[in-house]
Amino acid sequence: MEPVEKRISRFRNGPPVEIIDTLLNSIDNYFNNEIRLTTENNNYQTSLLFLGIHAVALTIAKGLFNKTGPEGYKTFLKKFVDGDTADTKFSQIAKKIHDWRNVLAHQWLGIDGYSIGYDYEMEPGWKLRNGITFINPRIYKNCYLSAFNGSGKIWDFQQILSAEELEAAKKRLISEFLNQ
Repeated sequence: MEPVEKRISRFRNGPPVEIIDTLLNSIDNYFNNEIRLTTENNNYQTSLLFLGIHAVALTIAKGLFNKTGPEGYKTFLKKFVDGDTADTKFSQIAKKIHDWRNVLAHQWLGIDGYSIGYDYEMEPGWKLRNGITFINPRIYKNCYLSAFNGSGKIWDFQQILSAEELEAAKKRLISEFLNQ
């Protein structure tokens, strides 16, 4: 790992892409390796999958778009994760997933747990059944990971953000890096 002083200098003196690419590459090379394992070999770690993807989504939404909470999460899903079919447009159920993640992360028991379910065998990415939103975690995970794969949508951030927005993102990310 490079010395912290060198990294701070690189972030401050480099173009916005320097810190943004560092963030995205770091997430993809480290965090996403753990997310990939959450549905492998039928050894489901579904709560960790939802917590992990949500952590990444909110980190990137705040850093790139200065959006937090449900709005930030939905923005992340719309821009990077949503697929081409209605059942893979997870941004349509962003609030429900966000609320469920809050139960998992902050209280464990909550009424929101009665309106969400997992179904690893269903074909759609998500579906409403009898008032309960069922999500296929494997499809959700794959849509998320596709944002990072090769030419995934996340690498198009320079086409999504203006020069001014990129500079603002750089400043936010440096501030976050320095815990300010």
